[in-house]
Amino acid sequence: MNDMESYRLGNPEGGVSVSSLDPTEAEHMSIYRGIILALVFLGASISDDELARSGQIREDAPVKTSLEITIHAPIEKVWLLLTDVRGWPKWQTDISTAEMPGPLQAGTTFSWTTGGTHIKSRLALVQPYDQFAWTGTAFGATAIHVWKLSRLADDQTIVRTDESMHGFLLTLFYSSKKLEASDQRWLDRLKLAAESSAGHPEHGCL
Repeated sequence: MNDMESYRLGNPEGGVSVSSLDPTEAEHMSIYRGIILALVFLGASISDDELARSGQIREDAPVKTSLEITIHAPIEKVWLLLTDVRGWPKWQTDISTAEMPGPLQAGTTFSWTTGGTHIKSRLALVQPYDQFAWTGTAFGATAIHVWKLSRLADDQTIVRTDESMHGFLLTLFYSSKKLEASDQRWLDRLKLAAESSAGHPEHGCL
């Protein structure tokens, strides 16, 4: 085989070409190439933090939900309640503790306990009166939680929440139906707090 023939067969340096391999060796090479391509694909896949920073959840996650509610309160009040992480236990009774020592900005970490589960989270997106998102991990599962606010006339606000969860064996003990029920409680209690004259947060102002 001359150099030109070798080049046409994908071997520009000469040497051994694919066509010169026996069937077993060729099969092994194909498997090897498949593994390399798979690793490249996995390495290039977008991370949860990147998705959250762009206001997106993981659409292919085994557990996910999307809900929205209309709140009869100004968007400023809804935003302050939602972003007052340390104040969550005051109105979201599923949450027993919430600690965020840093400022209200992307990259700040916080921890909280809901339903007896301790979660470590990181703020990913903080766009005042528009979008608020974080990621969280607990028991090997990872979540992305995105909130989107829209101003309506007459001091009303539409709040949409999207959340996805994935992790090893997650679906054995958790489901999209359970997540939907949990997030519906978030929305209902946020609405109650925002529409109540007593719902004044102490933290979270930008």
